[in-house]
Amino acid sequence: MPSGRASAGPVSSYPPVLAMWLAMTGLMMAPVVYPWLRALNRVAAGPAAAVTPFLGGYMLAWAGFGAAAAGVHVSLAAMAFPVPFRLEAPALSAAVLMLTGAYQLTPLKGACLSHCRSPAGFLLSKWRDGPVGQTRMGFEHGLHCLGCCWALMALALVVGMGSLAWMGVLMAVMVAETALPFGARLTRPVGAALIVAGVVVAATGGPA
Repeated sequence: MPSGRASAGPVSSYPPVLAMWLAMTGLMMAPVVYPWLRALNRVAAGPAAAVTPFLGGYMLAWAGFGAAAAGVHVSLAAMAFPVPFRLEAPALSAAVLMLTGAYQLTPLKGACLSHCRSPAGFLLSKWRDGPVGQTRMGFEHGLHCLGCCWALMALALVVGMGSLAWMGVLMAVMVAETALPFGARLTRPVGAALIVAGVVVAATGGPA
């Protein structure tokens, strides 16, 4: 077993798996949403009051993803697929890698990424007053962010949520795509690399 991987044995009960996915989602998306919170502070008249409902709406969107991912995780475990399945199920790993890579190349990914890279434009054009309106803004942004990053997050099924190194790599890719000046140009190379990795895993039966 590779070093740096935390292993607590198989987990097949939904509540602890859901807790793991929600915690991982919150930790990995925090640096992605941070530039938006800074932009909100600049735009809002009462920044502290605006940030909380916006962040709540954002996390609500990602909580839905976490709940769905936990359901997939538990279902795979119930069907005797080990999660993560990077080493134990190379065919499934290859499929996830190639599908994630293919999604990186889609217009939907590009549109969602374009939104995620333009916080000021969204906040100025879609501004809603009051806690309910700001929660809706956060939820809408969360859906766009989900469209941008869900496939990369799903790679946790392959590399494992206990692999801090791989989680760091995935988080770095998402932050680079959404926040760095050259981030939009990373999408296609990352997608191509994931497809190649999937082909290698499928051909060799080895880890990505």
